[in-house]
Amino acid sequence: MARPGFVLEVDDKTPPLMTPAGAELRLERLGIGTRVVYPADAVASSDPTALIESALTAPLNAQSLASRIRPGTKLTLVIADDDPPFPRPQFDPRRTLVERVLESAARAGVDDVELVVANGLRQRWSPAQITSVLGDRVATSFLPDGLITSHDVTSEDLVTIGEVDGAPVQLNRRVAESDLVVVIGLASALTAQCPVAGGLTDLATINRMYGAHAAPGASAAVEDLVARHVDAFSLVAVLGQPLLGPAMRFVSKREWEWNLGDKLSYAGARQIVAAMPRNGASLVHNALSADYAIIDVVAGDPTAVRRDASRVWQAANAVEVAGAADVLVTPVWGAAIEEGPIGSPLDAAHHALVTAAGSHLGSPFVREGGVLIGFHPLPNKFSNRRQSAAADFFAKVLPASTDPAEIAAEFEPKAIADDWYLDLYRKQFAHHPLRVYHQWYRTAEAARNLSNVIWVGGDRRSAALLGHRAASTYADALEIASDVVGNEPAITFLRGPGLALGDVR
Repeated sequence: MARPGFVLEVDDKTPPLMTPAGAELRLERLGIGTRVVYPADAVASSDPTALIESALTAPLNAQSLASRIRPGTKLTLVIADDDPPFPRPQFDPRRTLVERVLESAARAGVDDVELVVANGLRQRWSPAQITSVLGDRVATSFLPDGLITSHDVTSEDLVTIGEVDGAPVQLNRRVAESDLVVVIGLASALTAQCPVAGGLTDLATINRMYGAHAAPGASAAVEDLVARHVDAFSLVAVLGQPLLGPAMRFVSKREWEWNLGDKLSYAGARQIVAAMPRNGASLVHNALSADYAIIDVVAGDPTAVRRDASRVWQAANAVEVAGAADVLVTPVWGAAIEEGPIGSPLDAAHHALVTAAGSHLGSPFVREGGVLIGFHPLPNKFSNRRQSAAADFFAKVLPASTDPAEIAAEFEPKAIADDWYLDLYRKQFAHHPLRVYHQWYRTAEAARNLSNVIWVGGDRRSAALLGHRAASTYADALEIASDVVGNEPAITFLRGPGLALGDVR
């Protein structure tokens, strides 16, 4: 049983606390009275077979999977591709879930089986990525015959399943025409998004659900339409916190519990990153992986599964934080960002404002009108192949405007019609150009509730383009914030490299 997370109040005996900032790991001494939110301890994984069997045998609000498949069933496995947990799993639990469903299908005599990745606006999966996530056994059995595909939001081969507010909703043809769809996913944070509605519909529908002008209730209406049209069964593994390898185990440990080996590992990690060029540091960070314990496996009706998986995750991982702070401090570790040497400014801002600050359950971590302080260098670095649209957004769109409504009207239509971006999306495994726009809309919406966002060690021009401020040191950032929050603000520090946290008040 893992120790639960807790809130530490810094006193004069508290040691300096680890504060990731891009590729750098540093120790920062925080002010007395600062509340530091530690996640639950990570534990090693164990064989999930019993949890999977139990979930499939007694699913929520549904018949067992074995009773729903028989010879002649047109079966499709949908692989949910939400934001992946960080660090990446050493062994992706979706592989085990997929293999278990395929074994059931084989025993039932089902021979019409395909797998579809519900990637939405995210990059389509390459054969190497498919093999990495699903394993050689599944890849070699299905890839050569084209039976594993990634969804294309721009495809002309989509099926209209109905309308929402007078607009057609199109769905992946294979999924729409299947007798049974089994949705395979992970719960590594709190999420209520339907992977089929958000990951397998057409571009216009996704934009109506999550774009700058998304109508209230649009997402729920599309999810309801999809639920009526698709006979779906969900199978979700709920994950604990990441357990890093021995060389980086100190990252997840509480600083006053570091032993001599942990201190040497920390010093070594700093020296390695400092001695390498940024691209080398990227290789070190992006190669990081972690072991994840599977807390539970939940199966059955998709809506019930999403609800119960969130509850299980909350019970195991959430931390009670009393009241909203004046200042929220959140480091952004470089490896928490999927592209670029140590993460692009857009990724860093989204991670801090949406992923970290937005992970609360009850009242927000920071009060309205408060200040967020992030640790990240905000380098103007983007992947030429996978982030071409994001690089242009940062260089050409943000200098003209940071307002989501203006950006959506003036720049978004050109981007989603750009042949070069679309070619990269379809052939080079790049993100769809609309993804960076949606990312910015959510980031800008979160920033509107704050009086200031300040980046410690951040590039000043990058911060200015985001509409934020930069500071050389943490002390300088607090001085800038004092104009709004005074000289003795209540401060909450989210300790952890991108670990999801929650306020359960």
